[in-house]
Amino acid sequence: MKKSLIALAALAATGAFAQSTVTIYGRANVDVSTYSAVGATAGAGSDIINRARVADSGSRFGFRVNEDLGGGMRAFVVCETGMNIDNGGFPGQGVGLNSNGTTGASTSAIGAANQNGSTNTFCSREGHVGVGNATAELRLGRQNIWWTHGEINQTGSSFASLDILGGMYAPSSGLSAAPVSRTSNVALIHGGSGLGAFAGSQAYYVAAAEGATTAAASPNKGDAMGFKLNYSAGPIVAMLDYAKVNNSANDTANAGNFNATGMKIGAGYKYAAGSLVSFTYWDLERKYSLAASQAFANATSNVNLGSATRGNRSQTGWGINLQHALTNEIDLYAQYGMMGNAKNSAGTALTDTGVKGIYLGGRYKLSKRTHVHASYAQLTNQANNALNFSGGAYASGNANLGADPKVMAVGILHNF
Repeated sequence: MKKSLIALAALAATGAFAQSTVTIYGRANVDVSTYSAVGATAGAGSDIINRARVADSGSRFGFRVNEDLGGGMRAFVVCETGMNIDNGGFPGQGVGLNSNGTTGASTSAIGAANQNGSTNTFCSREGHVGVGNATAELRLGRQNIWWTHGEINQTGSSFASLDILGGMYAPSSGLSAAPVSRTSNVALIHGGSGLGAFAGSQAYYVAAAEGATTAAASPNKGDAMGFKLNYSAGPIVAMLDYAKVNNSANDTANAGNFNATGMKIGAGYKYAAGSLVSFTYWDLERKYSLAASQAFANATSNVNLGSATRGNRSQTGWGINLQHALTNEIDLYAQYGMMGNAKNSAGTALTDTGVKGIYLGGRYKLSKRTHVHASYAQLTNQANNALNFSGGAYASGNANLGADPKVMAVGILHNF
């Protein structure tokens, strides 16, 4: 149950008062699971063998502050922080935790950390302040943008530990990556219920990241911008998402600096209460600034995914998501997705850089806020790709080229 603390603040010297509410909320999601990534191109020595673990998947807590300003206007603050219920640590899932408690590469079964990402500071998942009404809100601060899927796909975000499709178009590894996902310094306009079927639509601008510097020899400013158009009316849901990044490192002389664009289009049909089938298509593109950074762009094999600068590339993919309410207490889920070979700047396909993924799962609702869930998920990489599970930093390590990550899990999710 959500718990609200009521605070009264003086509105004016006349003695009038406005009401401000503080709502504490969160989620705990932990499972018992196995993770492996075997079949690497370089041979068994590059595999991540089967590992049993108790793993956190996106647990968080936060608070929301709302003040009624009158005339339909309100002011608000959101601060949401990730937490690792499994061990109370800070690093992400793929970061090793050594026996002395320091972080670093660790290959031991105990040393390999199983932790949720975005846990190092308050408001690490989301932190913004804003003002608005039922039609539109202005939000300033750290926010989730490209990463949100709405009704098109809630499998990983609300129902279970992970989802295949969200990981494919916002991956933590592999040849392609979304231009931007959860990020800081965001100015965002969010459409409210007053927009009717288009509620939840957004437009945003992202300024240069904290700590970024601009080289005197090449004074270039990095930024990002984009929009999300949501539609939900009756049984039909749809989404168009577009993002563009300019000068990611704020310096075109930086070997890792790139420009990138991403687009995903989705549509779904709610064929029964609690049941939905949806289709999503995405197109991701990245171009590096320096010729040296584009050296891999003309390669058609032996793609080096270990380099921070892997060359200009584009890649498309598609996926199907199914949510089926079997009974009032039982929901079943299935996903299938694939990405074709990436292409270099000349439009030539990079050999064996595709990937396929499958997910099967379900949940049993113990109450409106608590359920148990079980799932099986596998990514099948071709020889020159290394896509891994993402979202909540759920992977146990960095998969090598050609390896096929696999997870089997049974967990408990509680919303409060």
